[in-house]
Amino acid sequence: MSRTPPNPADEQHRCDVWNFKHPAGTRVALRKDDGTTQETVTESEAMLLGGHTAVIWLKNVSGAYALDRVRAIQP
Repeated sequence: MSRTPPNPADEQHRCDVWNFKHPAGTRVALRKDDGTTQETVTESEAMLLGGHTAVIWLKNVSGAYALDRVRAIQP
């Protein structure tokens, strides 16, 4: 079964909305690959990786994570 690739315009819109609401330094909860949750802060704005996937870089986390795995924590 093949997966439909993300639509770049939709992914860019997700980045734009995230960045409008959540500047770099926002506290977030990350859903990691093993299903656990880690609290951290964003180190960048959300952006497209490879021109097709919305990602964000996080403090003390190796590599970028897909934006759909990150949730802002309300202060």
